[in-house]
Amino acid sequence: MTAPTIFKTESAQCSEHGQYLNQLTESFVGDHFWQGCPRCQFDAVHSPDDATHKPAAAVRDSRRLNAALIASDIPLRFRKATLDSYETTASPAHQSVALRQCREYAQGFEANWNVGRSMMLLGGLGTGKTHLACAIAQHVIREFRAVARYTSALSIIRDVKSTFAKDAELTETQIYEGLTKPDLLIVDEVGVQNGSDFERQVLFETINGRYESLQPTIVISNLNILAIRKYLGDRVVDRLSDNGGPAVLFNWASARGDA
Repeated sequence: MTAPTIFKTESAQCSEHGQYLNQLTESFVGDHFWQGCPRCQFDAVHSPDDATHKPAAAVRDSRRLNAALIASDIPLRFRKATLDSYETTASPAHQSVALRQCREYAQGFEANWNVGRSMMLLGGLGTGKTHLACAIAQHVIREFRAVARYTSALSIIRDVKSTFAKDAELTETQIYEGLTKPDLLIVDEVGVQNGSDFERQVLFETINGRYESLQPTIVISNLNILAIRKYLGDRVVDRLSDNGGPAVLFNWASARGDA
């Protein structure tokens, strides 16, 4: 998971606490911000005066939320993706159904998390699957303070392969443990790989580990339901469908003009 980028660090002077290092910090969306004097912020957050404490606590909570959103690894292109910004003009009837299913999943995330209910977003290129998955992730982070992470099947496979090197920093077990920890894991681009037994085993270990830990997973694929079952195997799809995990179908033309 990624920490906010520090773009610049410079010496600053606080009238009350003296010299400190000020940092220009990455914002998930919007303008980047200077951290300011940490001792002033600490004192304000712990002040008995509500007029001082409340705005300071709001700033602290906002920065924690910003860090959580950046740690989700949602791609820069989809940082502004929300449920409300998803357009349903290409195929209003079908897109409205997909949006409703995704909104219901996001708004009911506490219940989904309690039973480990997962989700599949399946359909053609350029139909908005990644937009809606990232919108769900943002919603559960903002509204439920859940930990969500976005990744791709290829990234998972590469990470596992990297553990085979003699100088590997992490073990294979540690990679899978890290994938199990988030309250919600989004795995994009499932099915664009070669479909080797090794790749299928890696994805099985990832999804099954989360299934056994009651951790929801959202799988995104350009394959249809029959093809994804053939690619991942019945065991994986059954785990993703357990407890009523929905398969949301994106059966309309690409908004990007993809073939």
